[in-house]
Amino acid sequence: MKLKRQGRRNSGFTLLELLLVMAILVVLAGLSTVAVINLQKGALQKTALLEIETMEKACKMYKLNAGSYPATLDDLHTNPTGMSRAQWGGPYLEEPISNDPWQSPYSYTKDELNDRVTITSPGPDKQTGTEDDVPGTVNQ
Repeated sequence: MKLKRQGRRNSGFTLLELLLVMAILVVLAGLSTVAVINLQKGALQKTALLEIETMEKACKMYKLNAGSYPATLDDLHTNPTGMSRAQWGGPYLEEPISNDPWQSPYSYTKDELNDRVTITSPGPDKQTGTEDDVPGTVNQ
């Protein structure tokens, strides 16, 4: 019986192939991370807008019942001192006002003269008056 000499076969991957696959995986992970972060930023922005819209509508209802806008946003959930429950007509929100999605308090100002309230969030940078603030205004 004659034995054939077979060449040694490599069945594994070369270092270059492994490095190439790893590089591709890192690029894909980086791209997906950026996409997820952008989606999260957009979701937080929309959450703040919806919360502001809800508070603005509650302010309108408050004014219809009480005759003026609330002194503070807390008055939408808790009966203000010095006002009877019948005068107040609330609560206008089921839960107390919480911070915005970036854990900063909402800013609230009322302008009875122009029949307007303004509720804003300082946004991700937590600085009021910057480009990323989330605005809102109610006009009757």
